Amino acid sequence: MLLLALFAILRAAPATADIEARARQLIDAADVTYTTSFTWSCSATTWEQIIDHPLLMGALWKAYGYAPAYKTSARGDTLHVADPTGLVGDALRFHREPGGASYLVDGKLDHWAVPFFNEASAVFVLKSRSAQGRITADLKVYVRAGSAVGSLVLQAAKPLLAKHVDNRVSLNLQDARRIVEDIDTSPARVAARLSGKTLRQFETIFQK
Repeated sequence: MLLLALFAILRAAPATADIEARARQLIDAADVTYTTSFTWSCSATTWEQIIDHPLLMGALWKAYGYAPAYKTSARGDTLHVADPTGLVGDALRFHREPGGASYLVDGKLDHWAVPFFNEASAVFVLKSRSAQGRITADLKVYVRAGSAVGSLVLQAAKPLLAKHVDNRVSLNLQDARRIVEDIDTSPARVAARLSGKTLRQFETIFQK
């Protein structure tokens, strides 16, 4: 979700080494960097499953009726995300470790307020640690515009953009927290919101 929140032609995934090299270049030349931290009540086991199943989390976001109404789908290793504000793109995970993961995202933004900022790439880095039934996580987002003009726009609008991103991420985290904590404490109640294939997948993963 945080991805949320966060990128449109799907293509075959390049080698992991190529993705990591590109991600490193993007991090080093980012136009905007955003960092936040959060602590949720959640077991390490539940958290690991949540990290491994972003598409299911997208379905849960929809089932809870949260906004924006993100639409998520997958093709191979690529997660496709779109929201009604005009953001659309593809996220590819290139690193996974206990408690965390990193994604490279390529996307487009079609919004009247930023006419020169149409394409961009980003790297999302999530790291966390678990203790006494709680997860403490750090999320870093690095954004690089797809053109020189777009880069100038991002640089000039950095304070305003940072405020907007912080507002969006904070609201999304509040909603995501409820989903995560419900999964951990009341999986049957979460399952009651689902049906069909999504319900069967949820029961297989969280109600073993």
